[in-house]
Amino acid sequence: MNSKQRGVLIAAIVLLGVGEGVWIAHSVYAQIGHQEQLLMARQPTPPSLPAAREFTRDEGYAFLAAAKKAEAIADPLQRCLAYPDPPDSHWSHDAVAAYCHYRMQPLLTFAEAQSLIQQGHAAELDRRLAAALQAQQTQPDSHGLLDRIYQEAFRNGSFDIRPTLDAWKRDSPHSAFALAASGMAYVAMAGEARGAQYMKDTPQDSVDAMHKLLAQADSDLRQAIALNPRLTPAYIALINAGGLGFGRAYTDAAIRSALAVAPDDYAIRSMAMWTLEPKWGGSLGAMDRFAAQAQAYTRTNPLMRLMLSERPYYQVDNCDCTQDAELAAYPAALDQLASITYLERAGLAADGNRNMAVPGIYLSEALRFGSEKDDVRTHRVSALVDFDEAAWAVADMSRLLAASPRHADALRARAYAYEMQADYAHAEQDFRALLAIDPDDMHVLPQLGDMFVNLAHDWAKGWAVADQLIREQPQNPYGWILRATIQKQQPRPGLDATANHLQAQFGKDPQIAKIIVRMRAAVALRKHAGIDARTSAP
Repeated sequence: MNSKQRGVLIAAIVLLGVGEGVWIAHSVYAQIGHQEQLLMARQPTPPSLPAAREFTRDEGYAFLAAAKKAEAIADPLQRCLAYPDPPDSHWSHDAVAAYCHYRMQPLLTFAEAQSLIQQGHAAELDRRLAAALQAQQTQPDSHGLLDRIYQEAFRNGSFDIRPTLDAWKRDSPHSAFALAASGMAYVAMAGEARGAQYMKDTPQDSVDAMHKLLAQADSDLRQAIALNPRLTPAYIALINAGGLGFGRAYTDAAIRSALAVAPDDYAIRSMAMWTLEPKWGGSLGAMDRFAAQAQAYTRTNPLMRLMLSERPYYQVDNCDCTQDAELAAYPAALDQLASITYLERAGLAADGNRNMAVPGIYLSEALRFGSEKDDVRTHRVSALVDFDEAAWAVADMSRLLAASPRHADALRARAYAYEMQADYAHAEQDFRALLAIDPDDMHVLPQLGDMFVNLAHDWAKGWAVADQLIREQPQNPYGWILRATIQKQQPRPGLDATANHLQAQFGKDPQIAKIIVRMRAAVALRKHAGIDARTSAP
């Protein structure tokens, strides 16, 4: 969306319902971005949807009240366990408890690994990773511990981590852990080289780079498995490599060898399920069969129940349907416990929809299992405000900003929450802070002007912002729209001249043309009062 289109969108907002202008603008942008992502990912023959079922307003209020109470608990694990499940869902208590433990485990970070390697303590790093593998294999509350360490620390496609991993391999040439980390990073780099397009749409140079990186990954991963056949992260990376570019036979062999070693490993099964999706050459039937097979291991690892949501979620995420139909299908698709990734995506897909219970519930569930996800927290603000929890939203964003004062999305979200509390002074402070961070942000001035004019009715400040917009964004009609709104509502003279300018500069745009017609009608009604006696706008 270019700057002119943004201006037209905000102009339309002013004429169609200015009191909710900022909220609608945020929502429309989110919807457009999400729909573009869906269109890129959809397959030629979309699957049918699960049964429709919309959350009610009462369910949204009740859920958020319980979530708010749970979020007051300081201990992350106890907070996760105390959290409500989605209304009328059938999440297994055992699976939820296992997923809370899985997500809340303290993890060795890449920074810690890097520090040990740089200080010449690679052997100590290997010892800690070996202890994590032992815990993963023997302690029920440590399911997936080493898998998560590797996914968080080493599943990284940046070239910046290569010197550290190469130094680790040099210092410990027989370390299965070093080779597995290197191989997993090479797979991530291969994914970055390929990009997000289907293979038929990927440039040959990108394909060649991907295959070179995958070959290096395969070498490291197979050496790691030869040294330690029970090293599950190496198998996860092999399956990932197969799905990216090595083909079905390679992928199936990697899956078989992984499940022979760890049939109840959640991360292995999750990666394998990804390769069975229809858009990568699998089928819905294959996904269902694989999920059913996993249920044989729920006694040793309740996380296997997350497999039950894979096929239903895939159906919704890849549907060729309206947003309303998509959102109404999520409660059935996520009736069983789903991964944090799916909960987050469902919430973001709903962001900006008329039924704000969907983002309120699913974004909160994503935060239940991943409270560190700042982007999810900022997106939840609009749902909290919609359910009369603007103060909660402000407090949430204030905590985030205390740690990251220049977090632009948090400032923008808090400004909106302040607006909805009619706390225009604090909202203005946040908008001014956004302008200080990025004076070229094309959205902030229109949002600030919208607040002054259409919410606070502070005509003087609104006029100043309109003047600034006209000077700094001459291609954006919104400055003139703000000016016209003030001239009409305060009222001030000059509405006729403003309409003339809009006609001359932007009249060919159909949306602006409709606005001008309304302005002309207002001018005609005001003529007899002498308000528009001046020949030019102030």
